Amino acid sequence: MADVGLEIKMLLLQGTKKVDAFLNFTTGLNVVAGASDTGKSFAYECINYVLGSSDLPEMPNEADGYEWALLEIFDKTSRQSITLKRSLLESQKNDIYYFCADIAHLDSTSPETLSSDSKAKNSLSAKLLSLCKCSYRNILRNCSRGETGAFTFRKFVYLTMMNETRIVQKNSPIFIGDTKRDKNSTPEVSSFFTILSGLDYEKYTKPESVEVKKAQIKGAIDELTLIFSDLQKEITEAEEMLDDYAPQQVSEIIKGIENSIKQQRTAVEEFEKDREKSLMQLGLIMRERGRITDNLLKFKLLKKNYQSDIERLGFIEQSHDYTGQLADVKCPICHTTMKSTQENKEIYFIAIDKEKAKLNAHLIDLQETIDDFEKELLEIEKSVVKQQENIKSIEHKLEKQAGQISNALIEHERYQKIRDKALAIQNNKKKLYDTQSRIQELNKRIDNTKSTSNKVEVKKLSDELMKEFCEIIQGLLESWNFIDISCENIVYFNKKDNDVIVNSKTKASYGKGARAIINSSFIIAILLYCKQNGLPHPGFVVLDSPLTTYKEKDKRNNEKNEEVSKSVKNSFFNNLAKCSTDCQIIVFDNETPSEDLRGITYHYFTGNPDINRTGFIPAQ
Repeated sequence: MADVGLEIKMLLLQGTKKVDAFLNFTTGLNVVAGASDTGKSFAYECINYVLGSSDLPEMPNEADGYEWALLEIFDKTSRQSITLKRSLLESQKNDIYYFCADIAHLDSTSPETLSSDSKAKNSLSAKLLSLCKCSYRNILRNCSRGETGAFTFRKFVYLTMMNETRIVQKNSPIFIGDTKRDKNSTPEVSSFFTILSGLDYEKYTKPESVEVKKAQIKGAIDELTLIFSDLQKEITEAEEMLDDYAPQQVSEIIKGIENSIKQQRTAVEEFEKDREKSLMQLGLIMRERGRITDNLLKFKLLKKNYQSDIERLGFIEQSHDYTGQLADVKCPICHTTMKSTQENKEIYFIAIDKEKAKLNAHLIDLQETIDDFEKELLEIEKSVVKQQENIKSIEHKLEKQAGQISNALIEHERYQKIRDKALAIQNNKKKLYDTQSRIQELNKRIDNTKSTSNKVEVKKLSDELMKEFCEIIQGLLESWNFIDISCENIVYFNKKDNDVIVNSKTKASYGKGARAIINSSFIIAILLYCKQNGLPHPGFVVLDSPLTTYKEKDKRNNEKNEEVSKSVKNSFFNNLAKCSTDCQIIVFDNETPSEDLRGITYHYFTGNPDINRTGFIPAQ
């Protein structure tokens, strides 16, 4: 249900030469709190009015001049913003304008005109029910005659919105009024159970013959019998696939696998850090190897130059020795005898020997340097091999860890399927029980079918499903510290009054403050129950004054009130903030949530024009 339903985004009032009055809302808990007479109840009435109420909101003096009420709604199924616009004038209130856009972009789209009359061909009710994916068509109006009426969106509104009058009523919140006459109103009872059961009613037709009725019932029994058989078969086959795993056991296994995956991913992160560190170290070593290799090449080239110089000196020395052995001859030009002295030869050879000695000394030093570089290069090569082997080892560990994570994910998926199958079995067993109950009911109806009666009973929930609904209410009241969590079955459904009994007391025996808490839990439980069971619901709840304390006596019936404790109030807001993460709850109240409460949308009306926001209607 997280992607089904509606969400109220903005309430806006507009008027000629009037400053816009607006309230923004978001997913989750929205609280509009503050002083009395600041427009909270008026804002509630405006929301109710735009959603199809036939009554105009009671306009406070400061709201004079406002002509239009606009409500921006987000359709979670289509992810589309829509805006409803309705006149605040009595003469124009029947038409409601439907825009496929948010309030900021109304000028970019043309509106569709809808009627506030649910019987009209193009009605607001039909449009909103369609947005909620609700296909209910009929409710039961009269049990004895079997007469039906149309299921309209207003049936939902009565069970999603409660004003400050209804929220403290002694009667069940499924009834619009608080009188004894309303305690068994068939339309309201059938609407309530239709919403919780998802079971619609056949449109009223004239009574048929007993044979036709019995044939119809027999056909329904045959169809339900087939469904019953298919469910049994499906449950048996599914149980064989579970390998005797209990849902709780499977959940524990899944939790263990998730913890293991988390640990393995932590290990992968550590291995990746080690690999990165090794790669950085290898890079430093490789750069050092490159530097040494470059220097070694330079020194070896220098060595070759020195050796070449020594060879050249030896060649010069040898050639000079050969020329010295030649006979003296005359110059062909001047005819002077060319002679070389022995003294010059000795000096020449001494110079060559000294140069050769100097070059040999350089060669020895150069060779030592080359030997040192080659030794250092050998050590670096060992370091390179070592780092490469270390990186390879880490990568092997990473590969092994990745395989383990992959296997764990496969196991995780397998056990999730087992858990889903176990939950499906539980749901099918519920359906099996309901189908069997329905078959038994129809068998009884065959025996009691009479041609003179067109009586239809309200389709109520089975005791098991009614208990599930009451457990949601009990869970809320426990979370709000309204009842003791150490007791069991504190809340159960009174079929006679169509209301809950809390702590063995009827709601009428509580004061107004306590009744407001119980009625609030009832309405919120409808939302949570529908969401939990995949049933259509608008997806939001709007409550007016669920926590306002009534300290004075009711002068009409001398009724004393039970003040709602501070603990209940704080727990009320804290719990609603947690349980409304995928739906929407809007609370208008004098009471304010605790300052440390986070994750909510909060508007505070001071009632004082000199301090922040005065109220819903801004200063003009």
